[in-house]
Amino acid sequence: MAPVRGRRAAALTVAAAAAAAPLPALVSVPVLADVTAAVAMAGAAAGAAIALAAGRPPLLLAAAAAGAGYVSGLIAIHGGAVPLAVLAATAAGALAAALLGLAGTRLDAAGFLVLGLLAAAGGAAAVGAAPGLSAGALGPLPPLSLPLPGDRLAVLGPAGGYHLVLGVAALSVVAAAVLLGRGPGPRWRAVGSDPERAAAASLRPAVAQASALAVAGGLAALGGALAAHATGAAGPAGLGVDAAALPLLAALLAGRWGPAAAALAAVGAGVLGGALLPAAGWSGPPEGRALGTGLLALALLVTLPRRSRRARQALPPPPAAAALAAAAPWPVTAPAGGPRALVVRGLRVTAAGGGPVLLPSLDLEVAAGEVLGLVGANGAGKSSTLRAIEAAARRGAPEVRVEPAAGSGPGRVVRLPQEGGGWPACTVTETLTLAAAAGGGGGDPGAWRRRLGLDGWGDRPCAELPASARRLVELARVLLLRPAVLLCDEPLAGLGADREVVIACLRAAAAAGVAVVLADHDQAAVAALAGRRVRLSGGVAATIPVTP
Repeated sequence: MAPVRGRRAAALTVAAAAAAAPLPALVSVPVLADVTAAVAMAGAAAGAAIALAAGRPPLLLAAAAAGAGYVSGLIAIHGGAVPLAVLAATAAGALAAALLGLAGTRLDAAGFLVLGLLAAAGGAAAVGAAPGLSAGALGPLPPLSLPLPGDRLAVLGPAGGYHLVLGVAALSVVAAAVLLGRGPGPRWRAVGSDPERAAAASLRPAVAQASALAVAGGLAALGGALAAHATGAAGPAGLGVDAAALPLLAALLAGRWGPAAAALAAVGAGVLGGALLPAAGWSGPPEGRALGTGLLALALLVTLPRRSRRARQALPPPPAAAALAAAAPWPVTAPAGGPRALVVRGLRVTAAGGGPVLLPSLDLEVAAGEVLGLVGANGAGKSSTLRAIEAAARRGAPEVRVEPAAGSGPGRVVRLPQEGGGWPACTVTETLTLAAAAGGGGGDPGAWRRRLGLDGWGDRPCAELPASARRLVELARVLLLRPAVLLCDEPLAGLGADREVVIACLRAAAAAGVAVVLADHDQAAVAALAGRRVRLSGGVAATIPVTP
């Protein structure tokens, strides 16, 4: 998901709300009720943009909105004040979504889609089996009301309920745009676009995803509860498969155009399916709502690739080689808490995905400020060794220790991967800022951006950068984490003119006290950087001298 501009989303949302405000004077009350229910979908669409940004495809949000209508209606029918009933239903929706997020922490996006669909289906089954409901519907419900001074209430009619739902929907969209563009938004997008890098940077993906889903569920539930009281009934329409798909499709649209576009699309699909097609005599199949959802899916197929091409064409030219002079000073800071030495004893290294054992027992020592070269043929286990060291350090395994060489406290082990760079859905500036914060705030993101000639790309998502620029962003990102140990997996692969720049930067990191383990096919670079080399061959790690 691309970064969201809050001002643009706010302007579009306010314009759409102003244009829709006169609608009650133009339509009948039954049609107004259908339109009100459609407008409430904006909350679920805005929440879906947040959920998808955090990597949690939101098939559950339509069910959260529908369920909130039932919860609020039941509380109000049993004597609860309508405003308090709406707040309670909103809190319940937020909590349910967060709990579902925690339950699906270990699932990938596809698995979470299935979990969301099962949750929605479970909600539909629960409503269908509930006693006292007629065809799954609950009503009539008390109308919306607003507290006034002197313990008085202003009870809203159909037009007043519509306008309240419209205003809250507009605020929900603006809030989603602001949250995605600022505050927790970059963290959500970092976790959603690359949870592995996020976990390595201590961004706590499970917490970020649960918080994003809590906000998304709250926005959806608020709209659903308000719509139920504005229309006087809570119905099962929001628990259908087409309703579950609507927030997801809207969120995909938000990935290119922002929450305002997602909300307009969701509302448009709802108005088309709930009011316009039935008024025109459409009886299906497909049903009006399903047809509106299908049209939204078609719009996505048309718009997404076109936007992506324009974004790529708008990139500025790459920085001049002179701007990246290798001899210029580097803004590398010392490891957080002081330099550390890496000690590996008896580490078992297997291929990725639990494959065969590559090294039955690995022993390594890398002093603070030392560069150790890791060499060997393809398939010898260089990349697997670096991943194994990083994973063991992260889980606190006794085979990998980061021992105090100066100062005290824990030291971070960070791997510089050879794939991609930065967090794809975050801008260059956001990526570096998040890394600096995770590193304790000792690094200067702006200094790194200028040093690497990336000022012209500061507002660009990392996914849209050329491969060489992404490699430079990733180098800056891992060093802003202020690691005690840096594991470099082929940092020079695919680089042309920037090769000497990366070599100089790694030398500066070692000079600052970082223990560096360098695995690369470029034997000349390894020999130039490394004081020692270890060759991996036949399941054995052997130290070899550096040839002068």
